[in-house]
Amino acid sequence: MKEWMFVLFRLIVYASMIGIQYYFYRRAKNLLPEFAKPLQKNLLNTLFPLFNVPLIVLVFWRPDFDELPQWLILTGVYPFYIWHFSFFLMFLLVLIGQLIRLPFLSLKWISLRINKSQRLTNFDKSDSAAKLNRQRRIFLRKSATILAGAVFTGTAYNAYRRQDCEITEVTIPVKNLPTEFEGFFIALISDIHSSVFMTKDDMSRYAEAVNSLKADLIAVPGDFVNSSVDEVYPFAEAFSVLKAPYGVYGVLGNHDYYTRKVDIVAKYVDECGILLLRNDRVEIQKENQMLDLVGVDDVGSNRRAEQLFDTSLAGTDHKTPKILLCHRPYFFEQAAKRNIALTLSGHTHGGQIVFAHVGNDIIAPARVISPYVAGLYSLGDSHMYVSRGIGTVGVPIRINCPPEITKITLIKAPSI
Repeated sequence: MKEWMFVLFRLIVYASMIGIQYYFYRRAKNLLPEFAKPLQKNLLNTLFPLFNVPLIVLVFWRPDFDELPQWLILTGVYPFYIWHFSFFLMFLLVLIGQLIRLPFLSLKWISLRINKSQRLTNFDKSDSAAKLNRQRRIFLRKSATILAGAVFTGTAYNAYRRQDCEITEVTIPVKNLPTEFEGFFIALISDIHSSVFMTKDDMSRYAEAVNSLKADLIAVPGDFVNSSVDEVYPFAEAFSVLKAPYGVYGVLGNHDYYTRKVDIVAKYVDECGILLLRNDRVEIQKENQMLDLVGVDDVGSNRRAEQLFDTSLAGTDHKTPKILLCHRPYFFEQAAKRNIALTLSGHTHGGQIVFAHVGNDIIAPARVISPYVAGLYSLGDSHMYVSRGIGTVGVPIRINCPPEITKITLIKAPSI
């Protein structure tokens, strides 16, 4: 994407954020009591500019947060993200509330139009109406305070808990799986997003957690860094300890390409011991049997995905079970058509911000983009596991969507 497009995108996003801030600023001023203390007014007039002026700067300048001291990140950067995300959530809640009220307001408007004689014109000018309005303002002020307190507290709590990792275990039946690979164990860890919000120490803890599982093979399907090539260096140091008897393999994700220096990212990832499969495959041999492990670079379209799949699968035996590493899960149907037994993906972060779980489905912005957001999916004899990953993007917050490391055990699918 060209630089001017990045600037335009940021301009639209930040203008929307400032608009939301201004909306709540006006609401807050209107709800302040007439006898409000100067401290309350000064606090209101200070906090909103304090957290919004940086947005104007960020439209045209992308700072390197990696150069900031940790104390400033904790006391400045995190509160900045928590502030803006909290107001975004409150705006969504207010919008939903208004949409719910809309039918009732419409009925009220229709009723007043039909029964003009019943309008409460005189009542509106009475002392009772003034008292009612004061009570309404007090109620709204208390409700707004409770809502803001709950949202800010919840957002800060989820930012603090964003690295409470879960170990997920799943067993996947594979057609024609050789007996020698019965019980073969793959550790899946995805979307690391090395950055100020995923430090070298954080990554070292995750790497040790993966090693402690003692997997036969480790898969890392992309997004090693967030947006800067410099982020690959702490990643490479932290993840150089990964070890597995049958190897550690990975593929590049979209954020690795966002650095615009993807070859440098690939070089350091390779050198740290994660063998990148760039539209390539390797044979995983156990005794005298074999699995094909295929990996493709991040792709942006169905047509491109099909081209890379066909290139990477060229010359393989159709009877040999195949495992595909593909960063984005959007191409599962194309993989299933090519008899890929198991696809391992990430990219979605499991939604990262999940408003609710409804049965096996979720309510989340990511769900609008794709039906494949998190967990296990199947199409005939083909399966795909989408990791929730361990990192974050956009905001350093996860809601109802903890990071995960996945233990995948392969078993032979029953014959029909």
